[in-house]
Amino acid sequence: MAELPLAIVQARIRLMLSEPYLATAIARFPVVNASDMDWCQTMATDGYNIYVNPEFCNDLSSDEIGFVFAHEVLHCVLGHIDRRGDRKELIWNMAIDYATNIMLVEFGLKMPQNGLWDNLYRGMTAEDIYSKLLQKIDAGVEIGEQRQWDIHLSPNDIRGGSARKHDFPTIEERVRIRMTLTQAMKDKFRGLAPGFCHKEITKAHGPKVCWQALTAKFFTGLRRDNYRLLPPNKKHIWRGIYLPSLGSPGPSHIVVAIDTSGSISDLELGQILAELDKLRSSTECRLTIIQCDTEIQKIEEIDEFTQTSFARYTFFGRGGTRFEPVFDWIRERASQTPFFLDALIYLTDGCGSFPRKAPPYPVLWIVTRQGNNKMPFGETIYLRD
Repeated sequence: MAELPLAIVQARIRLMLSEPYLATAIARFPVVNASDMDWCQTMATDGYNIYVNPEFCNDLSSDEIGFVFAHEVLHCVLGHIDRRGDRKELIWNMAIDYATNIMLVEFGLKMPQNGLWDNLYRGMTAEDIYSKLLQKIDAGVEIGEQRQWDIHLSPNDIRGGSARKHDFPTIEERVRIRMTLTQAMKDKFRGLAPGFCHKEITKAHGPKVCWQALTAKFFTGLRRDNYRLLPPNKKHIWRGIYLPSLGSPGPSHIVVAIDTSGSISDLELGQILAELDKLRSSTECRLTIIQCDTEIQKIEEIDEFTQTSFARYTFFGRGGTRFEPVFDWIRERASQTPFFLDALIYLTDGCGSFPRKAPPYPVLWIVTRQGNNKMPFGETIYLRD
């Protein structure tokens, strides 16, 4: 990947020297040259990587480049990407930009033109600002355009995916990184920063997001926006009219693998499957459910028109745990017939033998509360009490 122009590197170093309380955080998060990424015309972050388009910086002064860098770094340090939950994305993006810009202006940094800033929101956290924006919308008040210089990416967004193939931390690891960095910032802020900055920092590492919300974000991260004839648009089938689906809000085929080694209770598995089925129904998605302990025990295909209840679902196996058979089955199936999957979701306690290499499709591990293993690839959601 191409190196960043000298002017951008110097602006970043100058920011570290002039704002020492941000220096550790600036050095901690990787910077990616996005000159060959069509989707990034300015700067962006996925909560860990910071993407920079050099052409965008050509029209900014060194101080303004430093401001936007600091803006991205604070999004990462404050956990803004992970804190969205099920809030409306557009409104949340505006709220976190207001919160970030207000904080940086308080610190004396020079904000570029067209940045979101309003003294009305001074003293509020991003969550507070989001609520105020929603109240304005409900009252019919115009909140203005989303003027910003950056893009906020979900960790599962395919944009920027190449930068997340290696060494991208799980949500648990991102929380630990933030706790370390925010503690260092708190020490620097004593006697300097207003109280609302401390409230915003505290929000960065609590409370935990529920696993259902994280799973839903994974599904929306696999969003498709093209016309499809199969499945047809369900809204018109009752009229005998078969029209293409437009902007189907999610994946078309998910493979769900279940670790039936005996370490996960039937109740726990049933709850997870019910949540996945709810997401499948909302996205008109086909499921392939594979039960596996040391070998595959059962495979079940559920199309997008089938309503399924997992209240009395029967599980087979209860032996040891090997993850390889599921990945082998997918690879063999793909080599024999036309076979496409948007992602594999694996329900497990995390204890077992893994494939040597990561597969070419997204993988989400849903790990039970007893499990504490670090998964070698993919995204991981840990269940909590």
